[in-house]
Amino acid sequence: MAQTGNFKSPARMTSLGQGAELPASGAVPAGKPRDEGLKGVDFERRGFLHKIVGGVGAIVAVSSLYPVVKYIIPPVKKIKIVNFLVVGPASDVPDGTGKIYRFNEDKVIVVNHGGNLTAVSAICTHLGCLVHWDEAADELACPCHGAKYQQTGEIISGPQPLPLKQYNAKIEDGKIVVSIA
Repeated sequence: MAQTGNFKSPARMTSLGQGAELPASGAVPAGKPRDEGLKGVDFERRGFLHKIVGGVGAIVAVSSLYPVVKYIIPPVKKIKIVNFLVVGPASDVPDGTGKIYRFNEDKVIVVNHGGNLTAVSAICTHLGCLVHWDEAADELACPCHGAKYQQTGEIISGPQPLPLKQYNAKIEDGKIVVSIA
């Protein structure tokens, strides 16, 4: 049972049968009259300590939960949408190879096949795996479920429902420029 009030107050001692009598003059033993204190404020050590510990506990809880909440709810990334983008030097994609670049919110694979650059989405339309250029088979292949695409993104075989999204790719001043088709 929690106790309220001053434990050693004369009123409490009288109610407990300890025989302490209330001073008739209304003054406490230190000589200060009771009526001159803070009116209506019950300011005891125990109550004060409860408030301090509660405040410190609240500060610790908030400072501990803040990074957890920021981890669970990551900040929104703002991607600037552009119509064309210089993705890298032309030497990055030699003949017979392909390289994946980020373009807007998509990943694009640029393939150099005999000096002819093509760019298509590198995200397989089946389950979202990344496709790669298979030079031996002369096609784009998805390693997850065997989807195969032509260099231009059309379906050759596999479980994918749609062809790959097409982009334009060209070389300007020795740099590869990808743009929306």
